[in-house]
Amino acid sequence: MRTKPIVAVAAALLALSTACSSATGERGEPNSESSTAAAGKLEQTVACPPAEKGAIDENATFTWMYSVANTSFDPDKVTTSNSWMYLFPVYDTLTRLDASGDPQPMLAKEWKIGDGGKSLTLELIKDWKYHDGTPFDAKSVKANIDRHRAKGTFNEQALSDVREVEVVGPQTVKIGTGHGAAPLISILASSAGMMMSPAVFDDPGQANMPTGGSGAFKVTGYEPATKVEYTAVDGYWDPEALNVAKMVFLISSSDNARLNAVITGQADVTFLRSAMYAPAKDAGLVICQKPSLASFTIALNASHAPFDKKAAREAMNYAIDRESINELQGGFCQPGIQMFPTSYYASDPNLTADKYAYDPAKAKELLKAAGVPDGFEFTLETDNLDAYTSVAELIQANLQQVGIKMKIQPVELPKLMENFSVNKTADAVMVQQKADADPSIQIASYYLSNGFSNPGGYSNAKVVELDTQAKAAQTREERSAIYKKLFQETFADAAPPVTLCHLNTPLAMNDKVMGLEVYVDGSRQFRGVAIKK
Repeated sequence: MRTKPIVAVAAALLALSTACSSATGERGEPNSESSTAAAGKLEQTVACPPAEKGAIDENATFTWMYSVANTSFDPDKVTTSNSWMYLFPVYDTLTRLDASGDPQPMLAKEWKIGDGGKSLTLELIKDWKYHDGTPFDAKSVKANIDRHRAKGTFNEQALSDVREVEVVGPQTVKIGTGHGAAPLISILASSAGMMMSPAVFDDPGQANMPTGGSGAFKVTGYEPATKVEYTAVDGYWDPEALNVAKMVFLISSSDNARLNAVITGQADVTFLRSAMYAPAKDAGLVICQKPSLASFTIALNASHAPFDKKAAREAMNYAIDRESINELQGGFCQPGIQMFPTSYYASDPNLTADKYAYDPAKAKELLKAAGVPDGFEFTLETDNLDAYTSVAELIQANLQQVGIKMKIQPVELPKLMENFSVNKTADAVMVQQKADADPSIQIASYYLSNGFSNPGGYSNAKVVELDTQAKAAQTREERSAIYKKLFQETFADAAPPVTLCHLNTPLAMNDKVMGLEVYVDGSRQFRGVAIKK
């Protein structure tokens, strides 16, 4: 890392303090630019500098600064996918999704689908051990998958279609499913495919200081909510993916502190909220970005009236001005009305944002049809950062115009999901919904009656049937055609949640960082990152 004169920091922070401070995203990390309106439409995609083999400092430390702390180092005890970034350095997964979202080999060097699409056979790499010395083999993989799919774990729903895991040979595993194995290829690239030494499964200390990982790094220092230090393991099985000696993840919810850290050289990289973009540019930082599958989303408890009525849900959609939210995000939250952007294979390209064009008059008509002509009241819980509440306040003003009174209740992120998904007491929550490893996971979470993000038990028989068909399909093309029909049906039923817009994901870094990639699913992975000599 480098240092820069403090005058540059002062200038940048002055610019930050006078920028459109409300144009921010969300805790997981909203994104973008503050000066779009003045400067014209800015590029949505800018590539990060690639790694130059001859210029890599293999003894370097890479430092990332983020806004949210880890919830656990145990893949089955995390409470949000935001925590995956803290686990990816420690635990390799069976498969890996590259920055474009395409599956690649990892601990499973190859795979094949069989039994009419209902089984997945994995051939594992050889001669690798967990950090505690336990051999990595088929038995350990079976033990991990069985643990991941156990009742009450974070990964239970992602692996709910798995019926059995069979050890076929020392390095061969066969996974049987009830409906279809194709989704597993991507699912096993998430926490559901992270491999931990079975010898430490029952050690509660793994949640804070993991010793049974399988990845390129070990955790060698941990200050909760402040800092995580990683040190590269010796003899890593994939040396081409390991270009630094150490990584440090710093944590601060302060945008000023994060930007200041990168400008002064205390950190190498951070993500940008809208108001940070211009100051980062002015400070001479390198910025790269591209559209992602992540979205601002309002999840509704469909058992709380009147969210149980289609017309009321439609009214909500017509009452919200998505273009204003995009403006608040500096043009880097493209309006959308379905779970995934229209560019993604699991979407209906024809379901564009204009299908729910901002129309307060129509919203009022729909409220009458729902039996609440004078509107209704509900409470929206959201993260307690200004980044969230500014968006919530805009929506609050939109809804007020049609007679819907929305109270905003800011809460801490862990409490947010506890109230909504576990206790099922919240009316609605606004979150930044990151994409899961496979679309079937997010679809199950919101659209199946027992889904984690569906506390009200919303159900649609057609959606359930199409979801089953998509799981059974063996190719992406087959699944794409089914998902198009599925999202047509969710639109026709105004199914919760209410999607607001799909986010871009800018990163700001110094000019020594190489090989960093922006992942389309919004995840933060630093495999192959390097620092110039």
